[in-house]
Amino acid sequence: MSFAMLSAISLICADAAMAARPLAAVPLVGVQSAAETTDLNAPLAEGVEAGLPIDDPSTNESPASGAPAGDPLVFQGETDEALAGRLMDYLEGVETLNGDFTQIAPSGAISSGRFYLRRPGFLRFEYDPPTPLLIVANGGMVYVRDEALETTDSYPVGRTPLKFLLGKKIDLGDAEIIAVDRGIDSFAVTLGSDDEETDGELTMIVKAPELTLMRWIVRDIQNGATVVTLDNVKSGEKLANSLFRTPDAGGQFLKN
Repeated sequence: MSFAMLSAISLICADAAMAARPLAAVPLVGVQSAAETTDLNAPLAEGVEAGLPIDDPSTNESPASGAPAGDPLVFQGETDEALAGRLMDYLEGVETLNGDFTQIAPSGAISSGRFYLRRPGFLRFEYDPPTPLLIVANGGMVYVRDEALETTDSYPVGRTPLKFLLGKKIDLGDAEIIAVDRGIDSFAVTLGSDDEETDGELTMIVKAPELTLMRWIVRDIQNGATVVTLDNVKSGEKLANSLFRTPDAGGQFLKN
């Protein structure tokens, strides 16, 4: 996969606060949403401390909720494997999600728009102006439409960590649990792939204990990281097939 294509897909997936950690198996350090970002040029370590969704034992307060740091973490008595299993069961039960998103790219650029997810296999990201991108996943492919350049690039979902989000089932024979982190009211699971053709890692962060997807993160092989935070999320609504039409001249609508 070309670096240009991988950069395009990372635009919808990863977290700037993770950029300091190598791609190898190292625990997740934290996630910072656009609303929590005060200085995108601040050192990464400061950004991590400012935006952790996980409790920071070195402080008297919990960055996640403002509660005392001694508050119990979610699912504290469960193993990492059991917690990852909760996330997988939740994802496999999701039919549709839609709402707003805010994205922070590795450069610190912030964009926003609407997203539509229909599992398994379908995703649409509509970017607000001036970002000229439309990203659609269908039929096992990801399409990146750039209206400014009037180009559409495509590549297999299976080459990206998005396969963990879009697949009907998460294949534990392929998925490697890189890290599991707990907070007072959220937890995060980072997945990598044993398949050498799959580039990068995916982190999914969910509100707990009710399990609602809050944001997801992808790191590419160049250590590029972008965070996408979801807001006003609705679950279970019927989504029109036309939303997932290939963004290309002459693209065919999916059949009902």
